[in-house]
Amino acid sequence: MLMKEKAAYLKGLIDGLGIDETTKEGKVIKAMSELLGELAEAVDAIDEDVTHAYDQINDLSEELEDLEADLYEDDDTDDDDEEPEEDAEDAEDSGDDDDNADVAGEPYYEVACPACGNTVYVSEDDLDAGEAICPSCNVAFEVALADEDDDEAPEEPDDGPARYEVTCPACGATSVVDEEALLDGEPVCPACGKPLDFEVTEE
Repeated sequence: MLMKEKAAYLKGLIDGLGIDETTKEGKVIKAMSELLGELAEAVDAIDEDVTHAYDQINDLSEELEDLEADLYEDDDTDDDDEEPEEDAEDAEDSGDDDDNADVAGEPYYEVACPACGNTVYVSEDDLDAGEAICPSCNVAFEVALADEDDDEAPEEPDDGPARYEVTCPACGATSVVDEEALLDGEPVCPACGKPLDFEVTEE
């Protein structure tokens, strides 16, 4: 039974009571009966709209499921078609990786370009050829490994005067005397001031 049918049944019961509508109580009961009927009609209309909306949602859900099934089926077919191409690309990438590994295994040397000053990476083939080309300015310049003998700096001679360790025979104190002091005259002990009668040993 719909809400408006229930409201109509209730209104019939109220009318059957024979309530005097001229009184305050009668007016209130009549107004409530009419309002109840209007609310019942509104609720029935809303219920009908909701039912219709549910039906449309169910139809859309079924159509969406069919669309997803068709879409996934097309994707699976495309993946099967693209697998051979991907295998070929993987093979090419593997070959490139092998070439890069060979290049990475070769020794390279950093050299400053004499023309532009940028760093140039020189391989052993360039060293064997004796020439390299700067990729920045395209200028060719000579390259060669430096000899190890050239890298070793020559030892500088010790130009300082010879020094001697002297032990004083009087007090036993030890002092260091330059060769120039020995040549200038008889040295004295800095501890006791007596002349040094000594034996010298070069440090």
